[in-house]
Amino acid sequence: MKKVIKKRKLGFCALIFILSFLNAQSQTLRIMSYNIHHGADKNEKNTLDEMGHFIRQQRPDIVGLQEVDSVCTRSGKVDQMKRLAEITGMHYAFVRHFAYQGGAYGVGILSKYPIKNVEPKILKLLKKGPNGESVSMLFAVIQIKKKDILFATAHFSAFDKATRASQVNETLHYLSENNLPVIFTGDLNATPDTEEIQLLQQHLQTTDTAGVHTFPDDVPVKKIDYILVSPGILKRVKKVSAPLVHYSDHLPFCAQIILK
Repeated sequence: MKKVIKKRKLGFCALIFILSFLNAQSQTLRIMSYNIHHGADKNEKNTLDEMGHFIRQQRPDIVGLQEVDSVCTRSGKVDQMKRLAEITGMHYAFVRHFAYQGGAYGVGILSKYPIKNVEPKILKLLKKGPNGESVSMLFAVIQIKKKDILFATAHFSAFDKATRASQVNETLHYLSENNLPVIFTGDLNATPDTEEIQLLQQHLQTTDTAGVHTFPDDVPVKKIDYILVSPGILKRVKKVSAPLVHYSDHLPFCAQIILK
């Protein structure tokens, strides 16, 4: 009887060891995509610090941010990415779309891990706007436990379907220029059933098959915020959510993913 019990204990210990080993081979990441509406809620009340504290509480590994101000008049001349980095204790990067109100307007990232090789990529606007003919994507190489991942964030056109389709093709072209696994986040201003998102998902795997609604923040009726990854690196999605916080006109979209 003692021998049977001993064998069972040994078998149980072996199982625990194997499971621990397999988990060690996988990488769990918490990713967030958040359109921060220049650090203000829909009534233009400054909520930047509240956003920072919320992000810190969520404990993400990497965050892609859209509609970010850098020392613009409307947002009190604050370097918003620097301020968010101070609150969260994370690394940060910013690239601008264009000059705006004495500063710049663009996209940014926060990362728990070191950020390398930050690069802006141009997304053309087919219909020229008051601020120019293009906006920027942010591309950055992030080192996670000695492995490099290409992290990108973008804000596609809200007003022109043809421009969004063009921006999808430009995005896919840029992504094809490297051999690194990709995590792509953004406010893409299109719902999952549109041609432009369908095209994007032919090359990148969505983390959200349920279509979690993210806009507008008060009564979210559609999904326009995304986290997508290279299909070869995703083992499974543990959880997706859009926490009901009203610091912006969008809800943040969060995904907890396990990479192979």
